[in-house]
Amino acid sequence: MTTFSDKFVAFVDILGFKDLEAKCERGVGMSLPDLLSCLRKLGNGTERGIFEKYGPTCCPTAPRLQKNLDFRVTQISDCVIVSSEVSPAGVINLISHCWGAVIELMGHGIMCRGYIKRGSVYHTDTQVVGSGYHDAYAAESRVTAFKHEADERGTPYVEVDAEVANYIDSQPDECVKEMFGRMVKRDGHIVVLFPFQRLRHSFIVLGMGKTFDPNEELKANNNLRKNLRDMKERVLSLIDQNNKNAVSKGNHYIRAIDTQLQLCDRTDERIHKIFAAFEHKLE
Repeated sequence: MTTFSDKFVAFVDILGFKDLEAKCERGVGMSLPDLLSCLRKLGNGTERGIFEKYGPTCCPTAPRLQKNLDFRVTQISDCVIVSSEVSPAGVINLISHCWGAVIELMGHGIMCRGYIKRGSVYHTDTQVVGSGYHDAYAAESRVTAFKHEADERGTPYVEVDAEVANYIDSQPDECVKEMFGRMVKRDGHIVVLFPFQRLRHSFIVLGMGKTFDPNEELKANNNLRKNLRDMKERVLSLIDQNNKNAVSKGNHYIRAIDTQLQLCDRTDERIHKIFAAFEHKLE
């Protein structure tokens, strides 16, 4: 039917894309195939078909209205519009999609900003219109999470509207609330997607069929440390140091990555302490 629907709607935008595009055209930055590959991280057009075939991929047993979640993705240039039905499965799979895009692009040194809300939208494979889309688009540039200056605007995060966060918090489905908690961080009353907290090494000291190997754990932690340092270098390499705004936004990512690097150091210390305790018991 040709009608507006009440849906969850996300608008996610790549920051600094004009500069990436210009460098690509001059042949001094990413190649065009690499740039297009990064854009496909926002959405590749197969998402709805996957849901139609397999159902929800995140929290598959959460309540839903349709198997395909009325999931729509429109990716154009440097942004993506995503919408889903209003249901627990719909909202968590929309958030999971956006969170995945942000962390994939972060691996290439690319920052994103966006907004996720609930509103009226008409969204097909070829068109998207409605106040839900326009409100998300307008709110994207006004994100202020984790600002360091009183007048700072447009911080590089995908914000989850309070109405959407409250909807999730009120759900009885534990998977939806658990997964949401893993993917976001709160700054007072503001909630944003926060992929950095995933970038940590965790391990089990004792488990079924598992032997604690400190050398392997240290190696895995060091690999993570290297990946974090590489990511930091990629982020820095894409920031125009002559652009105060770009530097300010980039510093958000750099500080978050530095926090995870500090966690790597503390994880090394923990591994050494656990190993020393085991050795003491064997003496």
